[in-house]
Amino acid sequence: MSLNIPKEFHYYKKSLLLVSAFLRKKFIHCNLQVTYRCNFKCQICDFWKKDYAEADELSTEDIRVMSKKLKELGTLIVSLAGGEPLIREDLYEIIKILDKHHFPILITNGWFIDEDNSKRLFQSGLQEISVSLDYANPAKHDAQRGLEGAFAKAVSALELLLKNRPSLKNRVHMITVLMDDNLQEIEPLIKLAKEIGVTYMVNLYSFNRGTKTGKLPANNVTNYLLSLKKKYKEFITLHSYIEKLDQAITYGGIGDCQTGRLLLNIDNKGNVARCTETLDEPVGNIIKESMSAIKMKLWQRYKNQKCALCWTSCRGFAESMYSPPRLRQLKDFLVTVKRH
Repeated sequence: MSLNIPKEFHYYKKSLLLVSAFLRKKFIHCNLQVTYRCNFKCQICDFWKKDYAEADELSTEDIRVMSKKLKELGTLIVSLAGGEPLIREDLYEIIKILDKHHFPILITNGWFIDEDNSKRLFQSGLQEISVSLDYANPAKHDAQRGLEGAFAKAVSALELLLKNRPSLKNRVHMITVLMDDNLQEIEPLIKLAKEIGVTYMVNLYSFNRGTKTGKLPANNVTNYLLSLKKKYKEFITLHSYIEKLDQAITYGGIGDCQTGRLLLNIDNKGNVARCTETLDEPVGNIIKESMSAIKMKLWQRYKNQKCALCWTSCRGFAESMYSPPRLRQLKDFLVTVKRH
């Protein structure tokens, strides 16, 4: 892993801008659904139940416009999701565009990762990638994801991505959706992540959007997960996110939602909402409207909402960074971004 001075300078310049946004409590995270198309039929997702046309998705020129407008908010972590992002053949150009002003990260089911694109994703400017694995039992994971071989592909993807990342700063994670039937799978999954050499995170299941059934775990997960975090350095989910899981499960979410202030969501057509749970409540379209108008409407929606529908990791990450004790949150964050 040789040192590329221009890339290093670019990275640290963006890092300082992101830290500045964090210190001023500005927007620090943007979810971007680059596509809703997917090759899986996951039980915990409903996007695949509809047909989505490639022609309806943001073009690379749209992404360029969007990135420039997002720059007005500051340097953001832009999380590319779907659907399955790797279905888009122009994903590498999208990443390259976003890398100019932001930190592009990506969540994938791992199916399409191979020797070539595991290199190309990082070469395009991808900062971080997470591969979904919900069960240590291959048959269970395949059944939940709706495609035989999903587990093997995810493990292979993690191995290839770790092998081909150009720098230790390019992080590779395994991520699990915490549900009602996989709490006892978490420790075996952490051990698998450790064996592969990647880090591990959890995200609480959310059934509020669409017609999915409830699959929340029992409300006694916090202490168990904190004990695992203490036991395994590979488990890097923030303490303050884990500490609120029992509360979120009991009450169906966490109050005082900060989406629309620290976090925003952009769908495959450029429609802006506070988060993935409020896709049907867009405030405007980032391609057609000014960023100042979008920001003002997001702020109004944030001020007027009393939402407590979720505690997903995207919202949880943004909000947990501001939870007391702040010094511990900073230490937690540095662990998530250090050179593993």
